[in-house]
Amino acid sequence: MGHLQLDFHAIPKLHGRENYWQWRILLKTYLEANDLWKHNEPKESPETKFLILASVTADKIEPSYDDQSCSYIFQNMESRFGPFS
Repeated sequence: MGHLQLDFHAIPKLHGRENYWQWRILLKTYLEANDLWKHNEPKESPETKFLILASVTADKIEPSYDDQSCSYIFQNMESRFGPFS
């Protein structure tokens, strides 16, 4: 049996609070399936950072993300758009 190929385009772009949970669940599941998630946070890698940023609408990406870790970016999205934001 071959390796399962997953399409990250199935992850909806994060627009804001209205689709945060759908985005988070599908992104986390995708990262887990590709061994890019560990200890309840994204693993640090260029691939992970790309996937997180590619799954967010352009207006939600902040210039500081260029120098930030994957975990910081993911947590920042949660603090901005999650249920307790």
